[in-house]
Amino acid sequence: MQYLKTIRLQNWKSICSQEIELHPLNVLVGANGAGKSNLMSLFKMLNEMFANQPSFRNYIGKSGGAESVLHLGKKVSPTAEMELTFQAEKGLTTYFSNWAAATGDSLIFTNERVEFLRNGLENKVLSDLGAGHTESKLSDFADDGDKPSQVALRLLRTCRFFHFHDTSDDASVRHSANVSDNRFLYPDAGNLAAVLYLFQEKYPTVFNRVTSVCQQMIPSFHSFSLEPSHINERQIELKWFQHGSDYELGAHQLSDGSIRFVALATLLSQPSSMMPLMIALDEPELGLHPAALEILAGLVRSASHDCQVFLATQSPVLLDHFDPKDVLVANSYHGRTEFSRLNPELLSGWLERYSLGEIWEKNVVGGGPC
Repeated sequence: MQYLKTIRLQNWKSICSQEIELHPLNVLVGANGAGKSNLMSLFKMLNEMFANQPSFRNYIGKSGGAESVLHLGKKVSPTAEMELTFQAEKGLTTYFSNWAAATGDSLIFTNERVEFLRNGLENKVLSDLGAGHTESKLSDFADDGDKPSQVALRLLRTCRFFHFHDTSDDASVRHSANVSDNRFLYPDAGNLAAVLYLFQEKYPTVFNRVTSVCQQMIPSFHSFSLEPSHINERQIELKWFQHGSDYELGAHQLSDGSIRFVALATLLSQPSSMMPLMIALDEPELGLHPAALEILAGLVRSASHDCQVFLATQSPVLLDHFDPKDVLVANSYHGRTEFSRLNPELLSGWLERYSLGEIWEKNVVGGGPC
């Protein structure tokens, strides 16, 4: 399986200097304000930075400008760096960016490059993408036929950040979607109905699995009712039936927690051919009943066999369902975030008496809830 092997960051928000080695499954915990969100925001930035219409400048602007994303501000940290190394079948692909504060509280690229080290060789293939630009040049080089850039762009575009927190009446997940928008689930699950309809028509085993876990966690849920609109066949809505009734219900008749769970079950149950390289999930436990967390953890572990999963949580109950070796702890020291991976051997004595969530709550491993 291809995966993101290491992340190295310098002067990115509260992360002064850190190299993080990743596993197929990574569960991030930490106190409020410890810096979890600053690491998770990196994945959101990648989604915007390498989209078909890149918006690195917009992302920096929405984040408060260079002053907000540079560690302790641009006076202390005038530059920042990001280095992402992917393990692929033929070798290691590394994407590197260096940014500097510029006029208008913006950032410019002062160095951007891709390196490829083929298995068994010592010399790297280097693609220098230049400097002085305000948007990544990776897509341009890939379009011009540069092989390392093509590989790096493909890998980076399949590291996807998901955030299903908005389930308000106006949220896109509660409204109709284009029936053909089904290549992948959107970060806000706005095309949930279209993706489920694809599963129903092309991947019945996957569809039945999603239906089954929804039946377990939503007491009134019986089955989905998915078909294109009779008025506009290009549109589809999320509809369902409850037990003991043939009255068709809509997405607006699912509770916030229920529709989040449907989105999570859909995301984590995808066929391997549709799975992205990485799924980054921010606090997926929000609004879920504690009984749902065991099933959610099972879905996460199952998904991690086909893709890398990076999950941030504040739930000791959810944490109980993972192994210590998969847990990263965020701690803040004088405004600097540091991440450390748990050592199962050092915790063996504690784990004989307490669950992993209880150990975290007792602040034995740091990053305790505040």
